[in-house]
Amino acid sequence: MTKKECTRCLFTEDVATIMDDGQCEYCKLHDKLEAQSQDFTPVLWEIKQAGKGKQYDCVIGISGGVDSSTLLYAAVTRWKLRPLVIHFDNGYNKPEAELNMRNLCEETNTNYIRYINHDTVYRSLNATLRHLVLPDADIPNDIAMTKLIYEAARMYKIKYILNGHDFRTEGSSPKKWSLIDSKYLRSVGEFWTPKNDFDRFPFFTIKDQLYYAFLGIKQVRPFHYKNSNRTQEEIEMRKRIGFKEYGGKHAENLYTEWVGKYYLPNYHDIDKRITYLSAQVRSGTISKQEAKETLAQPIDYDGSNQWDVGYTKMDRSHFPRYNFKKYRAFWWVLMKAKVVPYTFYAKYCK
Repeated sequence: MTKKECTRCLFTEDVATIMDDGQCEYCKLHDKLEAQSQDFTPVLWEIKQAGKGKQYDCVIGISGGVDSSTLLYAAVTRWKLRPLVIHFDNGYNKPEAELNMRNLCEETNTNYIRYINHDTVYRSLNATLRHLVLPDADIPNDIAMTKLIYEAARMYKIKYILNGHDFRTEGSSPKKWSLIDSKYLRSVGEFWTPKNDFDRFPFFTIKDQLYYAFLGIKQVRPFHYKNSNRTQEEIEMRKRIGFKEYGGKHAENLYTEWVGKYYLPNYHDIDKRITYLSAQVRSGTISKQEAKETLAQPIDYDGSNQWDVGYTKMDRSHFPRYNFKKYRAFWWVLMKAKVVPYTFYAKYCK
């Protein structure tokens, strides 16, 4: 059967709710974020004020990819911030990403903490997600990185975490495609891993979120603001550090690239290019026809099935997860206080 498609972007009714006017919920989210977009200057002043007298005034996580690299470069050279830089090393970095991170930290003269996590619990969580053929095969990395960044902010008494997400170029991945939920991840992992082993893994729980909120730690996405000038910052960053290309969106990590370019398309019929192209269509940088022509091209991936995958798919409904909607009013307060981003509230609480 033909799927009903959003009149504006590439999303279809099987992954997004199509509204009465023909546009999908993610187009509405884009317009909401655009309407909320304000001058970044007052927020920047708040960050600097909170960091007075401290070694650092913000925390930034980097991967060696273009988004986090652009953010760190802008934070230091344009906004004159003093960030503490964090990297979660899962053992799958590409050489290009390693070089980008080294050159970037040298160029910006920033202190850099590398958390190395190659242990059996992390690998077991990834393997279990694959063996059960669940679509969330790379969320252990995202959850661990989030916890480590917040914990670094606590340790160094830093009040602001900067995130390089840009809704105008990246969009928001449908929840049906990726569910970032620590309760869900832990319950999946308990299929084969002893519960006490999980003490070694940095889950980011609701209790953690509340604890860090109590400490006054906030998350800011500078590229959601009007005058952050992301495009120009990226051009300058690439030139200054001799940025090395690594093979496309989120391909700076071998495992993340495999998940996005091989596992999801072959086992779940998910093409993440739809998210990125739809964001650009909404922003007016490309037309919908141009996006469709790009999407018609084969995914650029010359690798194979590098990681083992199971044979029987399990549904997420078999595993418990957080019920964010139950406490929607509470999360709305945290969103208004900039403790959680609006995209989280819109995606998980509405």
